[in-house]
Amino acid sequence: MSKYYIGIDNGGSYIKAALYDECGRQIKLEKEPSIKTVTRDGRVELDPEKLWKANCRCVKRLIRESGIDISKIECMGVAGQGKGLYIVDKEGKPVRPAITSADGRAWEIVKRWKESGVADKIFDYTYQGLFASHPVSILAWLKQNERTNYDNIHWVFSMKDFLVYRMTGQASADYCNQSGNSYMNLNTGMYEPEIFKLLGIEEIMEKLPPLKNSDEICGELTCEAAQELGCRPGIKVMAGMFDVDASALGMGIIGEKELAIIAGTCGINAYISKKPVCDHSVLMNSYYCIPGYYYIEEGSNTSAGLLEWVLGVLYPEEARKSGEDIYKQADLIVQQQSPDSSSVLFMPFLYGSALNSRSRGMWAELSPSDGRKEMLRAAYEGIVFTHKWHIERLLKNRELPDKVRLSGGVSRSSVWTQLFADILQFPVEIVEDEETGVRGVAMMSGIACSIYSGYEEAVKKNVLIKKTVYPQREFSEIYKKKYISYLLKAERMNAI
Repeated sequence: MSKYYIGIDNGGSYIKAALYDECGRQIKLEKEPSIKTVTRDGRVELDPEKLWKANCRCVKRLIRESGIDISKIECMGVAGQGKGLYIVDKEGKPVRPAITSADGRAWEIVKRWKESGVADKIFDYTYQGLFASHPVSILAWLKQNERTNYDNIHWVFSMKDFLVYRMTGQASADYCNQSGNSYMNLNTGMYEPEIFKLLGIEEIMEKLPPLKNSDEICGELTCEAAQELGCRPGIKVMAGMFDVDASALGMGIIGEKELAIIAGTCGINAYISKKPVCDHSVLMNSYYCIPGYYYIEEGSNTSAGLLEWVLGVLYPEEARKSGEDIYKQADLIVQQQSPDSSSVLFMPFLYGSALNSRSRGMWAELSPSDGRKEMLRAAYEGIVFTHKWHIERLLKNRELPDKVRLSGGVSRSSVWTQLFADILQFPVEIVEDEETGVRGVAMMSGIACSIYSGYEEAVKKNVLIKKTVYPQREFSEIYKKKYISYLLKAERMNAI
C-alpha cells in the first residue's frame, strides 16, 4: 500500500503545501498568499489566526484536489520563517498580532546592547550577532512597551511552532530554529539562562517549548485540527523546520562542499560545516537539521521578494493588469538591455540591511537618459550584488566552491539565473523542484516516518539537478566595476 506525506512551507510571499508519495513524486502542490501588515515606521505584523486559517485552506484544497485517500497519509511537517515572535496565553490564544522577521521596532534596544558590550557577551554562547528581528530583541521591546502582553505570555513560539501547536496541542521547538533565535548555547546544545539574564528577560526561560530534533515526531493531529485541515485525526506531525534549513535540504545540501543561495523574500546564502565560525566574520551560526552540522549563514531581507514592490512602483498599471505575467514581462525588459547600458544602482535595503536595520533603499546614479527600464535592471543587479556581498563574507571561512546551487522563485527565470552566474562568476546549479522549501520539509517528514532510511536516501529520491548555468566571462569586468560602485554607495549609507 502506498504511503504519502505532506510538506507545508510558510514563506514570505506564499504558503505552499505539497503531497508526495514514498518515491518522492509530487502528487499535488497548492499555494495560498501570505498575509502581513506593513507600516511606515518599520513594523511588520500578521494575525496568527489568519495564518492558521490560510494554512488550513491550503492543505484542505491540496487533499481535495489530489483525490488521495486520507487514511494513507502518514505524516506532515511544517517549515516557517525564522526570527520574529508568536506568543500565546494559558488558553493557547495569541496574546497579540505576531511580529515578523522583517520587523525593525527593536533596533534601539539592539543598538544599546551593542554599545554596552552585552551583544559581545551573548556571542560567546550563540556565535551570531543580535538583530532587531531576533525574538529576544522583540521580547525586550515588549517588556518595555507592552508590559501587560509580556506578562500574559505562556508559550513563546516561532511561526512553525505556533502552527505545530495548533495542529497537535503540544508545545515543541527544534534545535535549528531555536539556535537561530539566539536562545541557545551552541557549546552545550541547550537553552542558556545567562542569555536571558544578560538581556533582562529572565522570566522567558520557562516559557520556551521543549527542544526536539527536526525529524522527531512531536504529536498527532487533533480531531479539531484534522477537521479544519481536511485530514484525519492521528496523522503524525514532526517538530518541523526553519524554512532556510528546509530549502537547503530540498536543494540536496547534505555535505560541506556545496554553497546554497535562496533568493526569495529573504536572501539567504549558506553552507554547512561540522564546526561553527567563531570569529565574528559571518552573521549567523545555528544548528542544521542534520545532527552534527552547523548552518553557516549570511542573509538579509534584500532579495527577489522586493521585485513585487519594484514593479508596483515602476509599472503599477502593467502589474495590476498582468498579474503573475508581469514577472515574465520584467525579465524581457531586463534581457533587452546590455550590462553596460546604464550606471544606475539600486540599493535593496527597504527593510534595512544585514548590519543596519535602519538603512533604507534607493536608486542612485540616475541620469536624464535613464527611465523605468534602466531602474528595473538596476533592481535586478542590486539584489544580486547584495547576495555577492554576503557570499564574499562566507568565503573567508571556506574553500571556493566549484559551483553554487540556487533556489527560490528566481530559479524559474533564465534571466535571473544568468545574472547570478555572471555577477558571481560561478556556475549556478538549478534543481528540478522549484519549491525546495516544501520539498525539504516533506523529505524530513518521510525520514520521520521511516519512509526513508536517512538523508542520503531522501536526497537520492527527491533531488535532481535540472541544469547548470555558466557565467559569461565577457561581462566580468563590467560587473566588477558596477559592484565596486555598489559597495561604495552602501558604505556611505552605513548599510554594510
